[in-house]
Amino acid sequence: MRYRMISLVGEQDSPERWRDFEELLREYAGRDLAQPHLSSIWRDLENLRARYAAPSGRAILLHLDEDLAGCIALAGTAVPGACEVKRLYVRHTHRGSGWGSVLLRDALGRAREAGYRQALLSTWPDNPKALALYASMGFVPVPPFKNSPDQKLVYLGCDLGSADRVSA
Repeated sequence: MRYRMISLVGEQDSPERWRDFEELLREYAGRDLAQPHLSSIWRDLENLRARYAAPSGRAILLHLDEDLAGCIALAGTAVPGACEVKRLYVRHTHRGSGWGSVLLRDALGRAREAGYRQALLSTWPDNPKALALYASMGFVPVPPFKNSPDQKLVYLGCDLGSADRVSA
């Protein structure tokens, strides 16, 4: 199976690619979000380019052969030198083959190329597969870096300067 990553950075990207990203996010919200009513995804969907375009963000689409298979995104934060990794999603038909790792590794490489020194993320404590993936990529617990209505979120961070395992 041949895979391809497509990075969306702004206005120069086709509206069709941004619609693909929106389709995946809506699917993610409908299937995988533990508490969708508390999620910021609904605000993000109002203007994806504003949230995920360069210079502070990126949206990355995974295609397997001709199938749109998954996504991940980067967004700026209030923490100097840090981005937030968001919206890691692999369609159910493609899960279990390591594509989440491929997406995360690609996103961290792009974050480093964009000049970020640290990647941050938040997830739910009852998501053991995600927690194991993040730990395998060098993420460790960090203090909360954003306000969230869900007090149970786990906050993790990864130093991009020394995260050799992240290199593609």
